[in-house]
Amino acid sequence: MNATGETGSRYSPRELAGLFGSRLILADGSMGTVLESLAPEAAEAGRLALLPLEKPDLVESVHAEYFRAGAEMVETATFSASARDLAVFVEADSREPQGGMEAAKALAYRLNKAAAEEALRAAVKCGRGLGLGNLRLVAGSIGPGDKPPSLGASTYAELYDSYLPQARGLADGGADLAIVETCQDPLQIKAALAALRSPEGGRGLPCIVSATVDEKGRMLTGTDLGAFAAIVSPFGPLALGLNCSGGPDELASSLESLAAATGLPLCFMPNAGLPCSVDGKTCYPFGPEIFADKVAELARRHGLAVVGGCCGTTPAHIAALNARLFDRPRARERGSARPALASLYRAQPIGPGLFKIGERANAAGSAAFAALVDAQDFEAMAEKALAQEDSGADALDLHLARAGRNEAEDLKRLARLMSSRAQAALCLDSSDPEVLAAALPEVGGRPILNSTSLENEEKARRIFGLAAQFGASVVCLSMDASGPAATVEDKVRIARALYDLATGEFGLPPSSLLFDPLTFTIAAGGDARATISAIPEIKKACPGALTVLGVGNISYGLPRSLRQAVTSIFLNAAVEAGLDAAIMDTAGVPAPESIDPALVQAASVALGLAPCPPGSDPLDGLLAYAA
Repeated sequence: MNATGETGSRYSPRELAGLFGSRLILADGSMGTVLESLAPEAAEAGRLALLPLEKPDLVESVHAEYFRAGAEMVETATFSASARDLAVFVEADSREPQGGMEAAKALAYRLNKAAAEEALRAAVKCGRGLGLGNLRLVAGSIGPGDKPPSLGASTYAELYDSYLPQARGLADGGADLAIVETCQDPLQIKAALAALRSPEGGRGLPCIVSATVDEKGRMLTGTDLGAFAAIVSPFGPLALGLNCSGGPDELASSLESLAAATGLPLCFMPNAGLPCSVDGKTCYPFGPEIFADKVAELARRHGLAVVGGCCGTTPAHIAALNARLFDRPRARERGSARPALASLYRAQPIGPGLFKIGERANAAGSAAFAALVDAQDFEAMAEKALAQEDSGADALDLHLARAGRNEAEDLKRLARLMSSRAQAALCLDSSDPEVLAAALPEVGGRPILNSTSLENEEKARRIFGLAAQFGASVVCLSMDASGPAATVEDKVRIARALYDLATGEFGLPPSSLLFDPLTFTIAAGGDARATISAIPEIKKACPGALTVLGVGNISYGLPRSLRQAVTSIFLNAAVEAGLDAAIMDTAGVPAPESIDPALVQAASVALGLAPCPPGSDPLDGLLAYAA
């Protein structure tokens, strides 16, 4: 730790964020390509990953060669240096099954610390600072491993545990930032980012996140680049990027898609073309000049913040790229993308239309769904939830609390099943933070946590902490220790207090917060006008935040023949007031224009949206219509 922050970085997070938002930074090329050529015996023996410990001077010399070629950022030789990756080098004690992994963790820490120190020594010898031509950044490389959790090959917890010693070693060794690269699975990314943020790991080491995609622009898990951006952006990376899997030609369209999906700075490190086999050896077709021409053109076109090379690139490739980008063109201005949730596969933007959260997979609101929970029929539960996608659900609310059932295990199991099938985002619904904590590691997409309030501040802190750890959004209820807020003033006051707690103490982006001013049934005297009036006031008091309502509550207790119409009129008024999202029966709320005008008028009076005739009760006309 030093004066600039919690990690060993020579630069503060603010300095780095400003730098990545200003001009292009030239990164290095492939460490693996060069080390294979310089240490063929290690490559043949499968020991390249151990070179930072076994041949530290060699590793340092490669970093120095990249700096001399013009690189301003080098990546440590730690791509395959998580504890799980290194376990192959450790012989486990058969009498202690966990002994091998503990030894692998110790090796991971030592190796990553040594690798960061080697890169830092090269940086210092080659000169360092923030001036043009004198920038020397050390980025700790974190690779994906070969066991993607979303495909069932590992778990979030296993990967997090494996990444912790790697992240700590990089931070203790003095890395300025980390680069989580060649990402294939959003759950793997979340585990790595959590390890980098952990006090036992990277202690908040800033990072770049870079994905690898197929010819259709999708990660191994089927995640498209819109979903990748939506899932990772809430963590506040220095940049989002693409690397490996193809050369500049193959990745050009994916780079364009990523640029359209995010306002964050962009990082681009392609291979030297598609690999081919020559005399039994893997070769890459683009020499330094062709590679540099192609990458420089893309860098200028898209205003890239970081460019470098991946497989097949060498210091000669970086020197050629440096010659074409010597002026270090200005990076595109940091922008703001539309708020979005995501399934594992695709983004679900919030706005410009109403974001619909399907409510039918809720054991508290659906007797049919509750029966499925009691019967432990998870396939039928999933089918009932997924059916809402056909009626326009952007997210699917999952609430499984039932007396006599283990809610945490039930939600975890259903979340795992839904995460691999749903195109809509998931809304994990429980009043118990530990239930949410059990389910979140199963969700590769970006979910909503429903919900928290100031009724119990410690619970609120726990849920906001989970949202920060997993990049989730949160429904925040206008409720405190005194109960649900009834007046506009109290709704706004509670919303602002939750906003300050979430954005201040936990660093959540304002767009991660969906404030619910609460819907009370008009049959019991609920004030619909106060709820609707609170929507614009909350958005004014909580800049950048969103609003949500459970709209079906408004018509509880009314005759069944009236409920859909009343809910529709209420929802329409809320949307006109600025409502962003609604928890609703996506197949059961008709458009206002399809409702009998006489019923529209009666419902509007009952909701307080139209004048009530003198001397009558607002509900009289509505109930008379039903009769």
